[in-house]
Amino acid sequence: MAKPKYTFPEPYCPGCQYHQTVGEAVGRTRYCNGFPKRRKSKRFKRSDPKYKPPGWCPRRISPPACRVYGFADRDSELMHWMLNSKDVLSCERTAHISVSERHYRLRLEVSLGMTAKQFYDATQSEPLSDIFSSYGAQVERGEIIEIDDGLKPYYFYCMGGFAVVPLVSFDRSRVQPSEPIPSKET
Repeated sequence: MAKPKYTFPEPYCPGCQYHQTVGEAVGRTRYCNGFPKRRKSKRFKRSDPKYKPPGWCPRRISPPACRVYGFADRDSELMHWMLNSKDVLSCERTAHISVSERHYRLRLEVSLGMTAKQFYDATQSEPLSDIFSSYGAQVERGEIIEIDDGLKPYYFYCMGGFAVVPLVSFDRSRVQPSEPIPSKET
């Protein structure tokens, strides 16, 4: 069975909410007004890419952030294994894993210095323990790894050892808060 090929495309500037075009089709000028403390929009140079975000894009995070989401509690972990026992135990890289975001909590945030494609390629040749060893962290089976460059986050499901599977969808806003909110009485 051939390994599936995964692509990790960047979003296009014309689809961004901060992208503006002024003028006719021939003499069109492009601007970016996504800078938070800047009043004037920045004009694109001729040398900037036509569709992909340039290096100076205000939304871009450099280096990309890596977040690891672990199970919120033992009940969440048990529920996950019960729902996905057939897919997870088969260890197929093409298995569809259904993930419920509310069962996860942010466990670790580091800067690996890798894009999503570089991270995926690295996991094909070396174990996850080697990638995260310099941070003193261990990524467990069933956890979610997010690589966020500010433009589009990519999520990977950890199947243990070398195996990670890109997730089709994961809503970070539904993840449980990482620390319990202290009550006002204490």
